[in-house]
Amino acid sequence: MQCSMCGYEFDPLEGGPCGACGQCKGCNKAFCPRCGYGNSLSTVKEFDYISKLQAKLRAFKSKAK
Repeated sequence: MQCSMCGYEFDPLEGGPCGACGQCKGCNKAFCPRCGYGNSLSTVKEFDYISKLQAKLRAFKSKAK
């Protein structure tokens, strides 16, 4: 994933369990190993879904022409 703050590409599991917030109760964030910013994993999933949906719509539109 790419950090929303600094742009660093990293594996969300690279840093292990979050722990950065001190309240680790399933906050659903991946903390960037470079800057420490808490990137929301649910946002990443939503963008992936939207990107896939857009690709399907483009393919459908190109077939319809």
